Amino acid sequence: MLKSPVSSNDRSTEPREVERAADAAEPVDEVLGFLEPINGLADAAAVGHNGTSEAATDAVISQLTQEVVSDPEAIGLLLLGSRALGTASADSNYDFACVLGQDAYERRTQRRTAVERRFHAGSPPVEITYESIGRLERAARVGSTRGAAIAIASVLVDKTGEIQALRDAFAGAEAQVRDSVAHEYDRYIHGFAHSLKAVSRGDDLGARAHAAQSGLHLVRALFGLEGKHAPYLDQLSMRLKELDEPQGWRPGFLQGALHRLFYAPDPPFQQMLERRVSKLMESRAIQHGWRHDLERLRVISYDDL
Repeated sequence: MLKSPVSSNDRSTEPREVERAADAAEPVDEVLGFLEPINGLADAAAVGHNGTSEAATDAVISQLTQEVVSDPEAIGLLLLGSRALGTASADSNYDFACVLGQDAYERRTQRRTAVERRFHAGSPPVEITYESIGRLERAARVGSTRGAAIAIASVLVDKTGEIQALRDAFAGAEAQVRDSVAHEYDRYIHGFAHSLKAVSRGDDLGARAHAAQSGLHLVRALFGLEGKHAPYLDQLSMRLKELDEPQGWRPGFLQGALHRLFYAPDPPFQQMLERRVSKLMESRAIQHGWRHDLERLRVISYDDL
């Protein structure tokens, strides 16, 4: 389900974790119930690219696959999220992207039915997002925040051969972004560690310089996680809010954190921020290459430096 932004007037950067907001009630563009009981399985439903066989054994997926196959306006169907990865629980939602030709897509957007939600007794909710083939092709060329979801999707229907090629293009672009993010994350960790070491030597200028440099690498890593290039420095104040909802930051936290890294990078604050960043990166399967005494620096007390 769609997530709502965390709402808070507290813009401080004190070391406390931010809870993600609960699922919000979104306006439903189009709600359809299955008029008949979900039928039996398709004879040859597609299997996800990651090897999961759920698509071949799930009645919900099988029925929607048959609908798309018989729909002359539909070009393809993608299974997204945990069910594509094979990590879904029994009550996990079903998320699909149905790819249409441009004319069919424009008709849906004009009717405000580009997102369809279906509900059926005994089955988790089904959400179908309609995409045009042209929009996906442009997104594959220039990058898109939707790229990460499509890169791990399972192709269920591909009438023209274009859908699998697009998914592979998104996957290739995602791999390049992941490599870039891992590099910037590693440089952030490098600056964090050297800033704390400079404090231990009584080198205030060195501590501040390393902390400030680590902040710039952190900005590049965080924007990279969303498939974006970091903005010019004079646009940071306007664009940091783009990261709040997808990454779970409290509104205003990142701007305050960068101010503190640049002007007052005390070790307890840096340790808190590094813990927050490391949890985010782990949740996105991003790893750094720093190993030397990092764990000690993460837990050492300020008085010991």
